[in-house]
Amino acid sequence: MEEGGGRLLPGAAGMRLLVCEDGTEYTERFRRFLGGEFEFVRAANFAEALRLSPDARVLLFDLDFRRTDPALLVDESGAPAPRNAAEVQGILILRALRSRGVRLPALLFADLDDADRTTRLEAELAPLQVVSSSEGLPRIAQRLRKLSNQ
Repeated sequence: MEEGGGRLLPGAAGMRLLVCEDGTEYTERFRRFLGGEFEFVRAANFAEALRLSPDARVLLFDLDFRRTDPALLVDESGAPAPRNAAEVQGILILRALRSRGVRLPALLFADLDDADRTTRLEAELAPLQVVSSSEGLPRIAQRLRKLSNQ
C-alpha cells in the first residue's frame, strides 16, 4: 500500500522513483495522481538521496533547496557547500550522485532561461531531461513510464 492510502497497481512496487526536494510538493502531487502506477520515495538532501538511490528506477529533482538547513547543502562532490548553493542544489546533488556512479535516468524540474545551459546539463549529467514547470502531468507521466521501463 502506498502512503496516503492509495493502492499500487500490480508491478508498481518495483517502479520506485526517488524525488529529491526540500519540501514535499512534488512527492505529494505525484503520489496523489500517479501513486497507483509508481511508488514515490522522498529524499530531502544528498545523504538521503545516496542512501535511497540503489532501490530507485528514476531520479526526480527539484532545482531550488532554499528551505534546506544550510548544514545539509553540498557541492558537486558531495562536500559541504555555502548557502548560495541552495539555488542550484538539485543539480549539485545529481552531480555528486553521478560522481559516485549513480547512473539512473533523471528529470530535473527547472525553468532554465538558457537553452545552451540546458543542453550542456543534459549532456554532462546524462541520462537527464530538464523539464519546465509548464509541462503538464500527463506528459510527465509519459516521461516516467518511458524512463522506468528502460
